[in-house]
Amino acid sequence: MRTRVHYYIVAVAAAWLVVGACSDHRAMPDLAYYEFQPVDAHEWRCTDTLHFVPDTATIAADNTLSLCLRLGQQFKYRDLWLVCEQRSDSLLKPHRDTVHFILADANGRWQTTGVVLHEASQRLHTLSLKKNESPEFLVYHIMREQGIQGIFDVGLRLEPIKN
Repeated sequence: MRTRVHYYIVAVAAAWLVVGACSDHRAMPDLAYYEFQPVDAHEWRCTDTLHFVPDTATIAADNTLSLCLRLGQQFKYRDLWLVCEQRSDSLLKPHRDTVHFILADANGRWQTTGVVLHEASQRLHTLSLKKNESPEFLVYHIMREQGIQGIFDVGLRLEPIKN
């Protein structure tokens, strides 16, 4: 009986070592702002615009701006085209970025993370915010189809740039 218990303890310890060795030990980045907004998964129309308004009181002056997606198996396209439009008091006209997500290869295999719920992220540019600036970000799709299916959430992420 004792031998069986010892084998069990050794097996559990070995399993923990394998899990620890295979897990990702990278530190999570310090995020200044990270928000997802839901999209109607049945149909995201090109007239449906998402609005992101980060609280700049706690955000560093220089950040990296990224867009993130969560989508499901019913998304039927290889890629996705979005526009991220930045508006603020300091800009004379809105700054627009056209963002191209390549989500699957030519054979239809996902190029994202996840199995059932797929995630993708695209880094856009460095964003410099002035003190007391209140930026607003608008995100919408520019696909040929008026309505697309299978996108659940769109996220906006600001990561402070380390000096």
